[in-house]
Amino acid sequence: MIEFLTRERLRLRASGKWVDFAEDILPSNPAEMDFAIAPVIMNALQSTLDNQKFGYASHGDGGPEARLKAAFKQRMKDRFDWEIDTATTLPVSNLVQAVAASIWAFSEEGDKVALQVPAYPMFHAAIAQTRRTAVCNVMPVVDGRYELDVEALVRQIDEGVKILLLCHPHNPTGRVFSKEELEPVARLAKAHGLTIISDEIHSDILFDGLSHVPFAKMFPDLSDRTITLYSASKTFNIPGLACAVMHFGSDRLQAEFEQKVPAMLLGHPGITGLVATTAAWEEGDSWARENLAVLQSNRDHFVERFWKEMPEVGLCKPQATYLAWADFSAFTISGSPFEFLRDKGRVMGGNGANFGKGYEQFVRFNYATSPEILDEKIDRIFRALKSNSNDLPN
Repeated sequence: MIEFLTRERLRLRASGKWVDFAEDILPSNPAEMDFAIAPVIMNALQSTLDNQKFGYASHGDGGPEARLKAAFKQRMKDRFDWEIDTATTLPVSNLVQAVAASIWAFSEEGDKVALQVPAYPMFHAAIAQTRRTAVCNVMPVVDGRYELDVEALVRQIDEGVKILLLCHPHNPTGRVFSKEELEPVARLAKAHGLTIISDEIHSDILFDGLSHVPFAKMFPDLSDRTITLYSASKTFNIPGLACAVMHFGSDRLQAEFEQKVPAMLLGHPGITGLVATTAAWEEGDSWARENLAVLQSNRDHFVERFWKEMPEVGLCKPQATYLAWADFSAFTISGSPFEFLRDKGRVMGGNGANFGKGYEQFVRFNYATSPEILDEKIDRIFRALKSNSNDLPN
């Protein structure tokens, strides 16, 4: 049974999501759920406490890193029918760091990185902070869903582009890309010799019976140049425990990465992250299925209320994630919709401006919360939009 946490308990967590703002603000960002943690994870962490496992994690064959790799291998087989090699699996503490490190390893300063926009803000930051240039391919809305514009991508790919950075499934639009959609992108990557970084952190959170296929499994001829990024942090709501994995599709790819990025710069996950993630992957599927049902119900409720009560807001139904990407460009709002809803509605979403140029009129919302809090968020948004004639649609 999924346990919804009250606002009081959420504030006691001391997560930045709930304590970095005034108490009258309802947060709807970042990608963190307002639910209690799975009991199997709590039990594993309690055992860690009871046995005072606060030392250095063993890197030997019987240690927690080895067990994590084995759990990852089994999970990829069970969930995605994908056979991977633990020898080319690297535990890390942070996937944003892994993205930046991969960009650093497989390109040079001034090179270009192609990505689909809108895009997770940390992708933009990783490209900028490694002094690379982002090639932003805009995803248009076609028949009520965001699509890949392959023709536009073809026009933008030149010899300066070294990396294709994918979010698969996509954040913030919630799209699940099919093999047919990705096939021309894969051909393009192969023709230009691109390294593919595939962030698949949301791949367990798919709705309506849709299934995820890892990019490296989908296109085995590109696996030797694909880095797959995966973590339990979104599915099981444990981002603060700082544990994730990078999987390299070939020995050569891993060797090239390690030649450019010293292990000391990446570090290793701590014992609590290793233990919690392993418990989630080995024993947490029952909880994850219940959680997915709650998230799908929340998604349906969120989207249907907008479509029925405020259809002027552009909102496509997400196929994955627990994030909704909303377009407020039909409204005449003084300042950005993000600021307006924060200041007048007291709802803190994700600022669309951070997801790429041209998305200043968008806000990302997180619907992974209790039904009570979710409805209050929606009510506040609608009241704010209706409260001033200047904010009515053009």
